[in-house]
Amino acid sequence: MSARAGACATVGDVITESQRSNWVAARGAGIDKELVVALNALASSDLSNSTLERFSGLIARFSSRLVATGVMSLTTITDDDCEQFLWARTKRNSAPSIHSVHLRRSAIRSLFAVLVELGEDFTDPSQRVTLPSKRVRRARPLTDDEITLLRTVALGRRSGAVRATLAVALAEATATTGEIPQLRWCDLHVSDGTIDLPGAAPIRTRRADLSPWGLLILKSEEPRHHSDEWIITRVAGYADGHSGQAATSNLLAKLLHAAGLTGEDVRPSSIRLWAGARVLGTAGIEGAANALGLSSLDATRAALSSIALNAAKDLT
Repeated sequence: MSARAGACATVGDVITESQRSNWVAARGAGIDKELVVALNALASSDLSNSTLERFSGLIARFSSRLVATGVMSLTTITDDDCEQFLWARTKRNSAPSIHSVHLRRSAIRSLFAVLVELGEDFTDPSQRVTLPSKRVRRARPLTDDEITLLRTVALGRRSGAVRATLAVALAEATATTGEIPQLRWCDLHVSDGTIDLPGAAPIRTRRADLSPWGLLILKSEEPRHHSDEWIITRVAGYADGHSGQAATSNLLAKLLHAAGLTGEDVRPSSIRLWAGARVLGTAGIEGAANALGLSSLDATRAALSSIALNAAKDLT
């Protein structure tokens, strides 16, 4: 599986003269035509496949809203247009979470970065929109006992036990909720108990070790599938990267809740952090950073929290 890591800031290195010429031709011809050129240029960036898919979907929603409100060109977007989109209610008519608002801004900022590289001379209007901090209490790694309890709950589900156990097995291999929907059976290497993870900014592409339990789960299920099939079957409401991540997060959150793991600092990411904490105890902070796909050692220390660091000290 191919994956691209990095930030849209390097998109200028891969924009072609043909794309710039296409932009000149499309500019002023309507948002729909401009958007085709802009998204084509964005696809040339080094964003990961899953991030590109999510950003493209959000940008398309943004442009639909612009058209509905009478905006005729991507070059005339104002900070008010951005703010209205950032705080627009969800499809379920609920207020967006702070995380969703920041994700929307990241998506449209990638659009504005592309427009600049295509030759537009303007300042990103979304930068003028003030947003509250998205900082919340960090998730903590689960303990070994909590992982065992979570596995028991997944195996004991009356319906959807296979999906549940597969999701937990992949999370135990450090896969994020954004990576899990992108995995196919061809990414699995039963012979050495590893799986290729695609990365999703800021998480790097990597080959991850499965837990012994996770390997048993995947090994037992693999013969029933073709190599190009998704490991987690895509069902209604699970058709693209963004909804796939939401569905995965929802599934893991329900399993954690059913296991009685409901603290403010217990989240789906707590499962992958459990794996990171175990690597920390045997291979140190650099090993944990590599396992989690993190570039920063400071970010790794912060992600694993003092609980994991103290546990690692006890093992040495």
